[in-house]
Amino acid sequence: MKIGIVSNSKICTPLLLNLSRIKAGVMLYYSPSVNADISVAEMAGFCRMQGISFYAETDKKELYQWQQVNEPDIIFITGYSNKIAVDELGGVSKGVYNIHFGALPQYRGPSPVFWQLRNGEPNIGITVHQLTDKFDSGPVAWTGSVRNEAYSTYSFINQQLSELQVNGVFEILNKLSAKQPISLLSQDENIACYYGKPQLANVFVNWETMDAGEIINMVKACVPWNNGAIAFINGIEFKILDAETAEKVTAAPSTINTDNNKFNVACKNNTSLSINFFKINDTSIPARHAGFYGFKTGQQFTSKI
Repeated sequence: MKIGIVSNSKICTPLLLNLSRIKAGVMLYYSPSVNADISVAEMAGFCRMQGISFYAETDKKELYQWQQVNEPDIIFITGYSNKIAVDELGGVSKGVYNIHFGALPQYRGPSPVFWQLRNGEPNIGITVHQLTDKFDSGPVAWTGSVRNEAYSTYSFINQQLSELQVNGVFEILNKLSAKQPISLLSQDENIACYYGKPQLANVFVNWETMDAGEIINMVKACVPWNNGAIAFINGIEFKILDAETAEKVTAAPSTINTDNNKFNVACKNNTSLSINFFKINDTSIPARHAGFYGFKTGQQFTSKI
């Protein structure tokens, strides 16, 4: 069976590696994004070492030519920036599947890992579904999830899901090899929700409307791609890289307390955030040194953009 993988990121490498180990006829169509996490040369080198056919996109129309020339029996898409015209991918006998790093239909859209972390979901989902002309809406073939732990961050979850996707792909391939039908479940449109790409308001800390737990969720969702959640103090951008909950306080939200070499900030509902690491002027700083940078008890962050 010839297996086509379409991707714009290194998240496809665990899948490629496992497919190459079973001597599958695997081929990669690589479409580097603007801020690609792996270069074309690096991806080409990886594929060459694993004996994987490699093609780098220079125009989005090339996807259909690649499919017609190589004739893969099945295609899995794991990270791709362009909308695909499904009817132009004719002749893929075993189907075209999208690997979505989010629970469906609750987390449709281009940034599902961010939103699942931002919303504090206890489990972060992954879904393999048939590709249709409507984004993230095709029948579901496989689902999985990982726990949202205290140490989970955007990059860590993406790494976990890039490994977990292998299970979904292999389950589908094993069923096809055994000539078993692929069970497909239609998505429930009554619970469907689409989330767009994060905007400034989605990564900015509003101390008056967010409690400490909600801010921690935001921080986890913003590390490392946004260098943390954004706050402002005295007109200076301040990014929170790591934080945890502290004891309840009576101070007004956004008020700083730096006693005992801590860097605590009052939040909504009398909760308090203990900042462990932060970033200003491209410098990462441990909270215990906050006083050396002019932060002191009684100062307040801005709660509006």
